[in-house]
Amino acid sequence: MVVYNPTGSGNVHVDQVLTQISIGYTNNGAVGDVLFPSVKVNKQSDKYYVFGRENWFPEDDLRAPGSIANEIIGMQVSLDTYYAQEHALQIPVTDEERSNVDSPLAPDRDATELVTDKIILGRERAIQVLATTAANYAAANTTTLAGGTQWSAYATSDPIGVLRTGKAVVHSQIFREPNVAVIPYQVMTVLEDHPDFLERIKYSERAIFSPDLLASVLGFDRVVVPGVGIGTSNPGATPTFGYLWGKDVVLAYVPPRPGLKIPAYGYEFTWQNRGIDRWREEPRKSDLIRCSTSYDLKMTAVDASNDQIAGYLIKAAVA
Repeated sequence: MVVYNPTGSGNVHVDQVLTQISIGYTNNGAVGDVLFPSVKVNKQSDKYYVFGRENWFPEDDLRAPGSIANEIIGMQVSLDTYYAQEHALQIPVTDEERSNVDSPLAPDRDATELVTDKIILGRERAIQVLATTAANYAAANTTTLAGGTQWSAYATSDPIGVLRTGKAVVHSQIFREPNVAVIPYQVMTVLEDHPDFLERIKYSERAIFSPDLLASVLGFDRVVVPGVGIGTSNPGATPTFGYLWGKDVVLAYVPPRPGLKIPAYGYEFTWQNRGIDRWREEPRKSDLIRCSTSYDLKMTAVDASNDQIAGYLIKAAVA
C-alpha cells in the first residue's frame, strides 16, 4: 500500500496534467468538537468526580433564638473513570513515488492529509454512534418520529413543537435549556421548506433560511448542520456513500467552558493531541507517516442509571 495505491504508473506519473487543478474529496462539517469539547488530561487513564444534585433539594432553614441550625447532609460525590485509547494510522511513502511523481502531487503532504482525515472521520463516527443511540438516553429524553409526525410530512408534522418538547425535557432534568442543536444536512434541507418555519421567517429581515436564523427562531445558541460523508460499501465493492449523521437530531446543553459542578452533555478526555510522526524503513525504501491521538468520549451529565439527561434525541426526524 502506497499513497496513491497505483495499479500502474499512470496513477503517479502523468505525461500531461493540468497542474493548476487538483480535485480532492475532503470531509467537512464534523461536529464532534461541538458536542464533546476537549478536556486535556495528563494521564492516559484516571478518575473524575461526578457530583450529585443535592443543591436542588430545599431544607428547613428556620432557626429559633438560641437553637442550633439544622445540619444538612453533604453533597454526594462519586467517581467515574476514563481511558484515553490511542487511535493511529500509518502509510508508507516510497522512494519510487517521490522519484516519479509529477506536480501538483506531493506524496508526503498527501499521505499526511490522508491518515489525518481518516483519524478525524473515525472520531466523528464514534461520536455519531454515541450521540444517536437511544439506549444512551433516559427514557424521557428520546423520541422516534414516524409517518405523519416526521417533518417531511409538511401537512401534519410539528417540528417546532417537537423541538420545544425536547428543550423542556432537558430543562426539567438539569434546569438549563439545551443550547446546541445538531440538525443533519438531510433534515435541514427538509426544514428549509417546512411551512411552519416559512411562516415564522417571512417577515424577518433575514428571510433566507439558515442555521443562524433557525437558532434565533428556536432559542439555541448554535445550530450545527453536519454534512459529513462516509463510505458504506465493503472493501473491493463498488463505492457507495452516505451521510454519517443520517436523519437523527440531537439537542444538548454544552457549557461555554468545562468546569466543576456544571452539567455538560459530554467531554472528550484528550491525553495526546493529534500528531504526525515519520520514520525511515530502509529495507522498504520508504518513509512511514503516522497520525495518532488518544482520547475517550464520555457522556457526563447522567442519571443514576448512567443515562444521558443533558441531551434530547429525535430519531428519524424525516422520512
